[in-house]
Amino acid sequence: MVEISTSILNVPKENSMKIFYGLEVAHTDYFHIDVMDGKFVPKNTVELMKEYSNAIKQMSNIPLDVHLMVENVREFIDEYVGIEPNIITFHLEAFSSEKDIMDTINYLKENNIKVRNIYKAKYKYRRSI
Repeated sequence: MVEISTSILNVPKENSMKIFYGLEVAHTDYFHIDVMDGKFVPKNTVELMKEYSNAIKQMSNIPLDVHLMVENVREFIDEYVGIEPNIITFHLEAFSSEKDIMDTINYLKENNIKVRNIYKAKYKYRRSI
């Protein structure tokens, strides 16, 4: 079964609700939320993605797929847990220890959020977690 997670990264603010509704009518499986802090990656989408996430949760039952491209993953997870995303993806190299990674994974699972991890090829914690 193929599922589609549609990125809303480049949705213009002035047309956002119309586009979100159109994606819902088109039966996208997830709204993909790219959260970038301007530090881990150059672009900063923190405020816009938070606004879009809240708007989508109010108007749609389609689950959120949140991708955190941020330095302080736990801070952003704490912000997004309340929005109840279905999935949170984070970069393993944003953590300083394997214990922090495992604590974060367990925290998300305790909140019924699916976990996805990404790492760069040179990342030092290359074992399967």
